[in-house]
Amino acid sequence: MATSYRTIQNSFIGGLLSPIQEGAVGSSAYGAGLSIAENVLFDASCVYRRYGTKFGTMAKSADSVFFRYWKSEDAIYMLECWDKGARLISRDGKPASNEIATTYLASELKELSVVSNMGELYIVHRKHKPAKITIQDPAEAGGLLTLSAPADISFVQSVAKPSSVSDGDTWTVAKTFDSEGNYPSEQLFYGGRWWLMSTDNDPLMIWGSRTMEASTGTYRYNDFTLEEWAAYKLETGAVEEQEITAADCAVAYQSSDMYGTRIRWALSHQAFLVGAGMSIYQYTGGAAISATVTDGLSTFSLTQAVALGAAGDKAVAYNSYVFFAGVGGHSLMCMNYSLQYSSYTGTDISTPVADYLKAGIRTICITEGSPAVVWVLTNDGQLLACSFDASVGMIAWSLMTFSGSDHPLWIESMESDISRYSTLFLVMSRAGKLTIETLEMVPGASAYSVPFLDCYTISPDIDEQNRICLPELAVRDIEMVESIADETSGIRYSASLTETADENGYITLDSRFLQQASESAVITAGLKYMSVIGTLRSELPANGTSQSAMRVIMDVTFRLFRSLGGRVTMRPSTVSGAFDREALSHEARTILYRRYGEFRYGELEELFTGDRSSSYKSTNTTDDRVVVFSEDPYPLSICALIIDHSIAEV
Repeated sequence: MATSYRTIQNSFIGGLLSPIQEGAVGSSAYGAGLSIAENVLFDASCVYRRYGTKFGTMAKSADSVFFRYWKSEDAIYMLECWDKGARLISRDGKPASNEIATTYLASELKELSVVSNMGELYIVHRKHKPAKITIQDPAEAGGLLTLSAPADISFVQSVAKPSSVSDGDTWTVAKTFDSEGNYPSEQLFYGGRWWLMSTDNDPLMIWGSRTMEASTGTYRYNDFTLEEWAAYKLETGAVEEQEITAADCAVAYQSSDMYGTRIRWALSHQAFLVGAGMSIYQYTGGAAISATVTDGLSTFSLTQAVALGAAGDKAVAYNSYVFFAGVGGHSLMCMNYSLQYSSYTGTDISTPVADYLKAGIRTICITEGSPAVVWVLTNDGQLLACSFDASVGMIAWSLMTFSGSDHPLWIESMESDISRYSTLFLVMSRAGKLTIETLEMVPGASAYSVPFLDCYTISPDIDEQNRICLPELAVRDIEMVESIADETSGIRYSASLTETADENGYITLDSRFLQQASESAVITAGLKYMSVIGTLRSELPANGTSQSAMRVIMDVTFRLFRSLGGRVTMRPSTVSGAFDREALSHEARTILYRRYGEFRYGELEELFTGDRSSSYKSTNTTDDRVVVFSEDPYPLSICALIIDHSIAEV
């Protein structure tokens, strides 16, 4: 006798769960978790298809890395660095400056610390003298910015003590970072000072420059004068040496409590934070750090914030959160600052995806927004996304995959400005070609307004044989896509046609694309990707448990939000623990939630919000996980999955 039950999964904020957690039916994440979450993002109400990337330009090298540069509040660029070279990249991924020569080798780029301050770029590396790059506006509107080659920073030198001290003599002790072994590896601007730290000779030492010169209003970032001495004539005629304890002297700090080999990163957050060894340290005394002289050295102090170890060379912050790689680089740690207690608490948030981090974390970045997303790139090229809501602490992991063997080599994020959302920059390996691509983040409810293919704009230059060449893409199956914008609503749709390029990179256009191209429409080459979610096994009340019962899925209902078009199919697994991707598109049934049939090329179609059922009946199985996938370039946003089960009690 068969018994029917209906289950509903109306939350997906448990995100991607590792296989070991798939049997943890009592955990809080199980009811909202997924066994598969590829090329999707989350917000508090739904899971939706990830956005597509846009082609910007070709990357200079497979070793290219990005660093942010703030020219002003509404003008942000990326500095692309490669072996002995650098240039600026605009928010659209296009070259924005001249190319300059540098001394930084490809093997050193990941260890560079590049900080934007007052319109200039400061660069430190433990094998190079601290340097600065200046940027000038173009002489003509629409021109490129002009970068200067990195220039070594000249530090204020010590003043030698006279061999014979007399009344009025002065001398100083200053740090100049001018020799190998004494070059800093980390930096930070905080409280009007330039903080340099962690040289090879003193890996746990921190120095802060002098503060602003009050009489002139100028910063003294190159002045690390730690001690000032003066000679005074006493009434007896003798001369006494006295140390000047001015509050604006440079400061320094070192503590034996900072276990580890060297400082890993520094960050200005709710406090001055330093990641070192087995703990994270903070200074919470305010921006105006005063010098306190002890045994001839002006110092300030740090205290332990959390007993979480740090690895790598980077931490990122958003609202009250700080994210960084844990000791060994195989975990993602999260610190949360409490305004009530003026302190941090921390935890490992990467447990659900620990299996994906075995190769180690290469770099991390964060895109702000609703939701915000922490992006993690591993050493073996896997890209993971951790969606979270700063107000409720919602955490959900997913995995990003690309066409074929394509994969990212480096990532960095750019903040939003007054007209654009936050943007993710990627250096991509695309079938042997190196590209710079951007992925613009928008709120989940507006996901329909962004591209849903990884797109490359190409010139509609058609030859006599009605062919168009894709010179920057390798020979591969691609999808030709024309973006069609509704000027009133701003919604962007796509019409698609799959073709195959020949050995020279040419694709023959059919009559529809030829007509559009002849009208000077923008044509793009789009690379398809598949979005996939897979549920966990259902726990149903059949004789106390249904884990070993045979069951049939009778129907799956999708509760959709502002979704449109494309083939969306689902397939319950027929083999316990197995997911056959190759067979997925052949064996699954199509879920219809948009209208099909004849329509004028480029016609806008309505977004759909509501329920659509599959009317699908699976075979008997002990594994009733449902897999949903979509590979068409249309928005898909699922708020809930309602599943009807028929259980054969055996």
